[in-house]
Amino acid sequence: MTAQHSFCRLCLNGCALIVEVDDNRAVRIAGDKDNPVYRGFTCVKGREQGRLLADDRRLRTSLKRQSDGTFRPIPVADAIAEIAERLDAILSAHGPSAIAGYLGTFFAASAATMPLFGGFMEAIGSPMAFSPGTIDKPGKKIAQALHGAWGAPAVGFDDPEVILLLGSNPLITFTGFPYGNPGKWLNDRLAAGTKLFVVDPRRTDVARRAHIHLQSRPGEDVSIIAGLIRIILAEKLYDAAFVEQYTRGLAELTAAVEEFTAERVGECAGIDPDDLRAIARALTATRRGYINAGTGPNMAGRGTLTEYLLLVLHTLCGYWLREGDKVRHPGALAATLTPRAEVLPRTPAYGFGIDLGVRSLTSTAAGLPTAALPDLMLRDDEPRIRAMISCGGNPVAAWPDQTKTIAALDRLELLVQIDPWMSATATLADYVIAPQIWLEVAGTSQVLDWLTRNGTGYGQADPYAQYSPALLNPPPGSDLIEEWAFFYELARALGRQVRISPALGPAMPPIPLDMSRRPSTDDVLEILCRGARIPLSDVKMIDGGAIFPGHPVHVAAGHGEERFELADRQMMADLSGETGRPRSGNYRFRLLCRRMMHVYNSAFVGALPSSIRPYNPVCLHPDDMVSLVLVDGDVVTITSDKGSIPAIVAADPTLRRGTASMSFGFGRLPRDDPDFRRIGSNPARLLSNDDVYDSYSGQPLMTNIPVDIRAADTEIFEEMQ
Repeated sequence: MTAQHSFCRLCLNGCALIVEVDDNRAVRIAGDKDNPVYRGFTCVKGREQGRLLADDRRLRTSLKRQSDGTFRPIPVADAIAEIAERLDAILSAHGPSAIAGYLGTFFAASAATMPLFGGFMEAIGSPMAFSPGTIDKPGKKIAQALHGAWGAPAVGFDDPEVILLLGSNPLITFTGFPYGNPGKWLNDRLAAGTKLFVVDPRRTDVARRAHIHLQSRPGEDVSIIAGLIRIILAEKLYDAAFVEQYTRGLAELTAAVEEFTAERVGECAGIDPDDLRAIARALTATRRGYINAGTGPNMAGRGTLTEYLLLVLHTLCGYWLREGDKVRHPGALAATLTPRAEVLPRTPAYGFGIDLGVRSLTSTAAGLPTAALPDLMLRDDEPRIRAMISCGGNPVAAWPDQTKTIAALDRLELLVQIDPWMSATATLADYVIAPQIWLEVAGTSQVLDWLTRNGTGYGQADPYAQYSPALLNPPPGSDLIEEWAFFYELARALGRQVRISPALGPAMPPIPLDMSRRPSTDDVLEILCRGARIPLSDVKMIDGGAIFPGHPVHVAAGHGEERFELADRQMMADLSGETGRPRSGNYRFRLLCRRMMHVYNSAFVGALPSSIRPYNPVCLHPDDMVSLVLVDGDVVTITSDKGSIPAIVAADPTLRRGTASMSFGFGRLPRDDPDFRRIGSNPARLLSNDDVYDSYSGQPLMTNIPVDIRAADTEIFEEMQ
């Protein structure tokens, strides 16, 4: 038995691991206590991956659907040849826009997957590349384009004196605190005097540790942020010198937030106005702070406006590094950028590129609107999507409006699902490609550099990097392929050239891969890290990962004339309107999204160990359960305007009364509902993708859903037993 260093790739936290390997099996996995960032931390998912890799339910060969709907094993080389032939026919008859690609959040399983996915889509000439970025938190990127981007990093995680979190629970999601050991990091910050403020309808793990927790009514994030801005402006608490030099629109912003008095916001949101004032004053008492919103505020119908107002608040507080400030994380496996104290030239936010012909949706700064994909598959005119390759995601479980999603996928001429398990989407696919994953593939932590540059609340505080070789061979008798290699081989079968871009920087042009001989995974990683601030060879020399300070980087003087936009005209119009708000009707509850530690979005749901509850209960406040005459474990029916699902109820005193909370990504197809006690329930069937939605990203209302919850009648209950 040997103990080796590696790192976890089951989610984006990238925890450092010690893996004990015996006879090609990971028999024990633990956190690396000597690691300078993670300090022994890892979650249940990471510790379970040895069992997940060896699980009998894991696919060990690729599968092809037969005419009767069953699947038979197919050698992966044959599957690629057949898929290429069918794609070539679609390309010839309908053009590249008839082929879509979807790359889900599970792309973190391999550092090479995302670049090769993008390289493949470019190689076939299809612009139809989609991701969860537009059904998760698309407002962040779109808002940044509207507000403006700073030429240097935000203050971010660099020893903050104040933190404001909205709908974010980093102790479970690992987003909002630096990637590493979130509990230890928070303990250190609180001990050093950092003030923590949380806005959330639920008293989450992190909210319990906040100095002030605004347990607001759901859907009131915009009002709360506007109220904070009004207090800061009225009391002249903002960074006046910074605002004067680098912004425009202060007068228009002041007029737009005038109606959001602390008392009015307090009444609407169900919070104490004095708490709102205390938070506003604490946020502006220092330049060392940051603000982060999670999926809740972003999925509540007004995500772009929410994130725009948060950026305005961030700028009013002056939370940007200035000339001469040291950049604590200038990058590790990424190209060095020259930070400057200036607002960067504008980039488009939305309304550019492709007009999808669906709900006036176009390309956006966050990518193409994924919520439009089912409509693009179901349309009768062109451009119609006729084929899709799905990798690292589970659209049937994750996309809003499950009923429409299933109908759309059924209409495709070709659906390819790359999946370690027979997920709900895999059951509808024409081909299911079984991949090598995690400890079976070499990898780098380069994705952490990408996330760090993605925005406040993501990535690492320090320039950390780690490389891991493959520690395990594929299971005996298996026929697996790495995800990146599938895209490479498919492009080669189509006679297309694949190019990938190195080092997350603009300085180097995309590099064409040798299409005559498949490179090794390490070859690909070397290309991706070419030009990085820290050479990959240096990272490989450290067994277990390290912080690489390198030469200090400081913010240079800026020379640009751009200004942050404090009062974008459309954003101010949305602030005074009702766009994106749900219509409550006669429904008694609002259904909120919820995260669980032991799953990652829709991943692992089909492979959970027997010791972990396999379903996702709908949680209610105990007093609401009493009023409904329910007890823990009762079966209920949840109904929205869109549909109904069965669920198991559980008490949760951390919720506000009138709200319900449930994890998404569980369940399978509607026909599987009778098995909901074992597989869970799918809330995506309660969502509509074309009723209430963010008009910029197309993101539908995905939380704060008006629903009714009733005890299931006897007949339904007996059927489901």
